[in-house]
Amino acid sequence: MKALKTTISITELQKTIGLWKNRKITDSAIPKLLNLYLGLTPYMNSEQVYPVENFYDIRLSLRFTTTQALIEAVKNCQSFGFIQNEDRKQITAFYSPLWHDNESEKLTNETDIQPGLPQILPQTPAQTSAVDNIYNIYTKGSSSSEELSPTGDTPLDDNSDKKNIVTPESLAAAKEFFHLINEDSAQKAQILTPLINWFQTHEGLTRKHACENLVYMVNELLIPYFASQARFMKSNHTGRLCWLNNLLKSAHGQHLLNDAARGGRQKREQAAQENRTNQRNNHPLSEFEWTDPESGMRFYDDVDEGTVNIPEEAQPRPSAKAIWNVLSNQWTTRN
Repeated sequence: MKALKTTISITELQKTIGLWKNRKITDSAIPKLLNLYLGLTPYMNSEQVYPVENFYDIRLSLRFTTTQALIEAVKNCQSFGFIQNEDRKQITAFYSPLWHDNESEKLTNETDIQPGLPQILPQTPAQTSAVDNIYNIYTKGSSSSEELSPTGDTPLDDNSDKKNIVTPESLAAAKEFFHLINEDSAQKAQILTPLINWFQTHEGLTRKHACENLVYMVNELLIPYFASQARFMKSNHTGRLCWLNNLLKSAHGQHLLNDAARGGRQKREQAAQENRTNQRNNHPLSEFEWTDPESGMRFYDDVDEGTVNIPEEAQPRPSAKAIWNVLSNQWTTRN
């Protein structure tokens, strides 16, 4: 993938940024638009445009508050071209002039878009292809109409104005979906095993801990996510597999992996802390020492030396001030 214009002068960039500021583009949005203008190739298709099915992932990657905020910023800066469908009611893509030729008859720039015409993005089965329906993923608990309908526009028909909520039925269906994947050796090898490998490689974990991260990701992140999507209940198993695969390849999927890795670390730290607490609360011989329940080894905590191992044959520690003298093999009291 090669840009139409591979170099751009600093002066030209400064002029472009100045125009954006004059067009009321905020300082926080300018570097995001600059990334799009110079080219975020992972989110382009073969025609070197940003297609509608990638809008959500772009929004996540650049940290726009909503998908509509992304589109409004792109429109208002007036530096990008737009592709609309034949009746000019839907934006199907936008592009940077550095990457795509604007001579195509289907391409328009922002000023060609009719004022007041809703720039509707496909989001229901009636409005988009099966692939888009699978790929266009929304965050848990959000409304597709809130994400994509411009301010003041009438929400789309069908179910686009309904909140995505978790129901007992959708939660059970999501759990069953991942259970079926885990039971199918081919699907498990294709979807779950690579995730375990990722955790093991990127987090430097044992296989056991990497598997625990996967369990956390499925139970705490993926199941609630899919259960909250109204479209999930309307999809068959094959469609759900495609949806999951696309999710895991997206920027949002990377966020989920990172969240799962962080959650796994927190759980292990919590378990280690609880283990340390349980160890120090185990006083079978003396209240002034503690015994590891697993190994049976004895210890006491010293202000100067930290955790000190007590020989197996030693008498119970007599006081909180007692220290073990390795030379005399006796307890002595610190002065």
